Amino acid sequence: MKKIYTLIILLFIVGYLNAQQTISFEAEEGYELGNLHNQKGWEVTEGADGILDNQVISDEKASDGIYAFKNAFEPDFDWQWFPIFGAAKTFDEPQDYTDFNISYDVLVTDKLGADFEFVAYTIIDDEFAPVAGVGIENQGQIYVIIDEDYDYFILDVEWEPNTWVNVRIEVNQEEVKYYINEELKHTIDNYTHSDIYGFNMLHNNYGHDAYYDNIKINTELLAIEDHMTQSIKLYPNPTTDFIHVQSIDKALIKEISVYNMIGKKLIVQKDSPIDLKALPVGTYILEIITVEGQSIMKKVIKK
Repeated sequence: MKKIYTLIILLFIVGYLNAQQTISFEAEEGYELGNLHNQKGWEVTEGADGILDNQVISDEKASDGIYAFKNAFEPDFDWQWFPIFGAAKTFDEPQDYTDFNISYDVLVTDKLGADFEFVAYTIIDDEFAPVAGVGIENQGQIYVIIDEDYDYFILDVEWEPNTWVNVRIEVNQEEVKYYINEELKHTIDNYTHSDIYGFNMLHNNYGHDAYYDNIKINTELLAIEDHMTQSIKLYPNPTTDFIHVQSIDKALIKEISVYNMIGKKLIVQKDSPIDLKALPVGTYILEIITVEGQSIMKKVIKK
């Protein structure tokens, strides 16, 4: 009964993530290394000679898992006034603007290069228009889009090269809220009142690369996320040998178990780190049982 119960939990987790459209560009999601065009419905910018070559799934950097999208410099083209090089994802159905959120991790390799923009867009009078957007500006600033003309507001926060930044955008009937690294940085009026048709990740080709990972669409709001789950972190993930389980309160953890994706328990112990060297390469579920009896599930990738 325990094995069946665990399998049901694992299937529920997978289904829940799919329903909320988590995109980490991993092989388990159907992605493969190389050009992102036509993978899982993505479209890459097209030039005069065809689809651009350098907008790819890469294993060079990742914030979650092994792969990420590399919004790369295109050496065969000149710089542009506006960000136009990259990739776009259209939703199967437009998303309700009265209750929409999207978050992602972004890393830019260096300053004094391109501006990298992430935009959630709508279609008004047969024209694309931004509902919301965030730019990683070349001098180290972060700006947010504040109207349909792509005017922007510079936030009181900066980014550093080769450092992952988490961005979250929340849209409701009245407002658009921008969070950087889980801190609310700016709120504006909802200026479109239009459903969201998709999103894109583009740059203006002045140089350097950006990586995007861990895109989450319509997940629970930060304000109501479970505190216990957020207090437990895994590192490194992915890993080749040991996985460490870190808790804000060391007394929180009672037992740790590792399951494969068909629900078989492979490892059980009372503390961290956990030795995964003997396990095959793949994805596993780590279950943490707290002293209060709560079960917390985390995905682990063994390289």
